[in-house]
Amino acid sequence: MLQLKNNFIFAPIKLGYSDKTGVVKQKHIDFYKRVSEYLGAVIPEPFYMDKALRELPTQMGIDSDDKILGLQKLTSKIHESNTKVIAHLNHPGRMANPKIPGNIFLSSTDKPCENGGAIPERITRQEMQNIISLFVKSAIRAQKTNFDIIELQFGHGYLIAQFISPKVNDRTDEYGGNFENRIKFPLQILDAVKSAVDLPIIIRISGDEIIPDGIKLPEMIKLSGILKEKSVEAIHVSAGTVCNTPPWFFQHMFVPKGKTWEFAKKIKEHAKIHTIFVGQINTREDIEELTNKFNADYIAIGRALIADTDFIGKCLNKVAGNIRPCLACAEGCLGGVKSGQGLQCLVNPQIGKEIDIFNVAENSKNYAVVGGGLAGMEAALTLKKRGHNVDLYEKNELGGQFNLAPLTHKR
Repeated sequence: MLQLKNNFIFAPIKLGYSDKTGVVKQKHIDFYKRVSEYLGAVIPEPFYMDKALRELPTQMGIDSDDKILGLQKLTSKIHESNTKVIAHLNHPGRMANPKIPGNIFLSSTDKPCENGGAIPERITRQEMQNIISLFVKSAIRAQKTNFDIIELQFGHGYLIAQFISPKVNDRTDEYGGNFENRIKFPLQILDAVKSAVDLPIIIRISGDEIIPDGIKLPEMIKLSGILKEKSVEAIHVSAGTVCNTPPWFFQHMFVPKGKTWEFAKKIKEHAKIHTIFVGQINTREDIEELTNKFNADYIAIGRALIADTDFIGKCLNKVAGNIRPCLACAEGCLGGVKSGQGLQCLVNPQIGKEIDIFNVAENSKNYAVVGGGLAGMEAALTLKKRGHNVDLYEKNELGGQFNLAPLTHKR
């Protein structure tokens, strides 16, 4: 077991708060300190292991020693909550961002992703060794900066999944073809990392890529059993591929809730390995179902903790109040990051302003807010929390046009 204070983990979600240097910023520290308080562990956003392998220009890096000081500050701040920190290491392969100058694109194939992207170079044996070295150096740097656990990304259509997936891997050498060949390079990476560090390792996979001829659950059960034999501590079970089925990766509102839970349950039952459940976990009822029906070892929550940073605190009855629901819309948490503005949320204006938004004003003022729609009510509440006197004026009914929202829903 991972020896966490509880079984709740913050899933790796890109923040886009860094700059082109990839260093940790105070904004990262403020965000993760706030979100970590009631959790057993936090997985910060995926780190790039080489500046030519970035998914975002504003992604955090773990590629060089100039990142060490910032990473140490980050882990130290999260540890103040007795919360462990997990370093998520990922090579994007052909999914590196083609809009970033200097990026390189490597894969098990020389075919581009079906939904766009650069044409990749088919990886040579020497490049495989270079990639293994990248993982090892990054893992050593994670241990040096006081991360407690390492997570290796084996899913979601990234490089390692590009080897595992029979749809993508069209190699004719010993790294292509049957299942045993397709998992050879991933296992070489795992073995090298295990030999280099003394940290527990978890593996993130797609239980199913939800595409014909892609990664399917039976092979993932088989792989999970092999990973258990190699002393992997837990399997983090998601679904989909960024290339073909991104809604499953992002767990958009139109993806049926619970499918990834079923994948995780079957892997847990058949491979007999500790399993992390993830995917649209955003209500108390979800937590209760995963605990009582699925017997989840660990529960990873991402966007629900962006919509309401106290989501788990409220589920644990350590924080009073109603849960602010995640819409599973991916508008702010994905759209904001892709636009270069950084992580945002349509229902939580505090995101990215963890420190200063509710500082109590030194001098109380009198404010009038005209209009009692959602924005007006939120403005009034925020001003009140900051110590001001507020009068809210609304001609008709509080809620404004949002009161018409149910009328637009048609089955």
